[in-house]
Amino acid sequence: MTHNSHSLIDRINHHYSELTANSRRLADYLLLNPEKILIMSTNEIAEVCSVSKTSVSRFIRRLGYADHLSLRNELLQVRESGEPVLTKSLENCDFHQEIQALELLREQINSTDLGPLIDSLANAPRIKIIGYRNSYPLAMHFRQQLMQCRGNVELLPLPGQTIGEDLAAIEDTDFVIVIGIRRRVSHFSNMLEQLQGNKTLLITDQSGQKYAPSASHLLICHMNNETPLDSYSVPMSLISHLVNNTYQALKGNATKVSSKISVNYSKLNELE
Repeated sequence: MTHNSHSLIDRINHHYSELTANSRRLADYLLLNPEKILIMSTNEIAEVCSVSKTSVSRFIRRLGYADHLSLRNELLQVRESGEPVLTKSLENCDFHQEIQALELLREQINSTDLGPLIDSLANAPRIKIIGYRNSYPLAMHFRQQLMQCRGNVELLPLPGQTIGEDLAAIEDTDFVIVIGIRRRVSHFSNMLEQLQGNKTLLITDQSGQKYAPSASHLLICHMNNETPLDSYSVPMSLISHLVNNTYQALKGNATKVSSKISVNYSKLNELE
């Protein structure tokens, strides 16, 4: 079985001209609703398409899958990688999965000595934050929050630029934060390997735990796989927790920085 993220659609299109009338009804239905493989049983799919359960099983085997379960598992792997796939009816989706993920984050934080990490966030001469794709807004938010309590926080790379020059400019005393949630860029592992001589924090989802040996600190944000698009409430909550602890560690120095920023807002008339 292939692991192409569009394997089901590709296989249906490849075999479409050879399909019987019953199989084409199934093909047409699943081309429009591939997520139904995850939500519905074989019997339910057969009923909706007005075919027999045997026809559904035969159709799935014709596509090259052993059975309904193997096809379902492939789609779950696709969702795990970060591609939008509806894995259950949205009518039954609430905040249960996010609350559960936040509970996992709390357990992780309670069982981790964050002291050395907070010390680096507070006292490193410079902090570099790297985030691509959907991790870029997280990196930008992390920088903006840290700037409320300390200086010398940079976001890498600059828009439109590659990372090579910036990695070469990182010094031994810098602290580097790398955020890689889901569908990471192809050079992600190479970038982490190049940073192994530096103190680093890696914030990633459950699929990024394999990079643990490459980072000084690793924090996992468990992502919800039941909705087609990801919620970033967990990594945002983690960032808030880290920054507030950094602010507290810096005490009066953080207050001075945030007060100076507020004065500048007022002088420049930047806010309402």
